This record gives sequence, structure tokens and C-alpha cells, in this order.
Amino acid sequence: MDLPTKAKALAERVETEATNAKVPVAVCIVDVHGNLVLQHRMNGAPLFALEISERKAYTSALVGMRTADLLALVQPGQSLYVLPSVAGGRFCPMGGGIPLAEDGEIYAGIGISGGTAEEDVTIVEAALR
Repeated sequence: MDLPTKAKALAERVETEATNAKVPVAVCIVDVHGNLVLQHRMNGAPLFALEISERKAYTSALVGMRTADLLALVQPGQSLYVLPSVAGGRFCPMGGGIPLAEDGEIYAGIGISGGTAEEDVTIVEAALR
């Protein structure tokens, strides 16, 4: 698999969906080791969206879960409560990160940021359809 080429195609689909939704976002794709493969910020997306999108991609790739599904697990008293504080705060349970898998094996994670968590989830899910 050619991950950089796949990442570019995914980023283009995210940008198309975000443009249709009128929500400028940043998109990031990391490999399963957390290494940056692609990062792109649309005109008008907040600058902080770059960092948040990378954290969402990192989290989804390394934990192997959608970041939106992690939110309930990091609440006080829950099993992954400490997750956002490890790895220098790099793990992010906000919606918008999804692990990317092929033949049942995770090969990367994608994260987007720029809208509300709900908007980010809607955009990334539409781009992955």
C-alpha cells in the first residue's frame, strides 16, 4: 500500500466534504506508529485545528478506536481516565478521529478538527464512505 498517495486522496475527500458543509478544517493522517504522513489546513480553519487534528489521528491509530467512542471511557472513574494525560497529553478523546484499516488491520489514523466535534465526525465519516 502507498500510504502517502492514499492519505492525499483522503485529504481531498475531507476537504470536499468540509467545503460542502461550509466548515473549514484541518486534516491529519498518521501511521500506526504515530508518525505524521500528511497534514493540511484549509483556508479559514483555526490554527489550533492543526494540532488537534494530529492528536485525534494519533489517538485513533494507536488506540484503534474512534475518538468519539473514547470520550465516555476517559471520564472520572472510567477505565481509560488517565489516557489524555499520558504521552505528553498527545491522546485526544474528542470526536473526529478514526482508525484506518484494510483487511481488518489498522494501518493509520485520520483526524480532523475545525468545527464542533459533531461537525468533525460528520465530515470525516462522509469522507470515508
